[in-house]
Amino acid sequence: MAKTIFRTPLAEVRWAHLITPRHQLDKSKPKAWTCDRLLPNSDQKAQSFLLAMEDQFLALHGSRKRRAEKGFPWKPDKETPSELTAVRFKVPQFQRRDGSLSEGPRIVDAKKQPWDGAAIGNGSRVVVAFDIYDWDGENGCGMTFQPRAIQVVEFVPYEQIDPTDGFEEQEGYTAGGGWVVDDDEEAAF
Repeated sequence: MAKTIFRTPLAEVRWAHLITPRHQLDKSKPKAWTCDRLLPNSDQKAQSFLLAMEDQFLALHGSRKRRAEKGFPWKPDKETPSELTAVRFKVPQFQRRDGSLSEGPRIVDAKKQPWDGAAIGNGSRVVVAFDIYDWDGENGCGMTFQPRAIQVVEFVPYEQIDPTDGFEEQEGYTAGGGWVVDDDEEAAF
């Protein structure tokens, strides 16, 4: 039976690792594609979405099972808990029987055209299509939102600052070229 695909309301994304999978904190676990969505607590659509996901939890696990501490993939945002709820999406990369690796979520732009491969930066606004992986553990039960497709509606490029920008060129060793000496100076041998 095919899993149901859910869609989030349009919202800001943070820590998007959706182009290539990243290592998880527990190195024994496989790499995963992840992102956090920031849902405003004052937004009616966002709150309706979270209530619908609580209903999905009850449909999957019933009301008698104990929810694990991390059973819901959302929690108040660390920086602004009264304003935002952070919702975590994660799907692990796995190796198929033929040895190939699974692909990550399909990414499209606002017009549903294939993504150009640019890293998605904090502040981009996206819609996530996902399915739910329900799990039971010794500490309770829960669910994981697994992203299957991402629609980038407002793109903010990921920018990494080059830490060498503050350096000035100097005389001395060059990679592949050895030591550089001024022609005016005599090499001491």
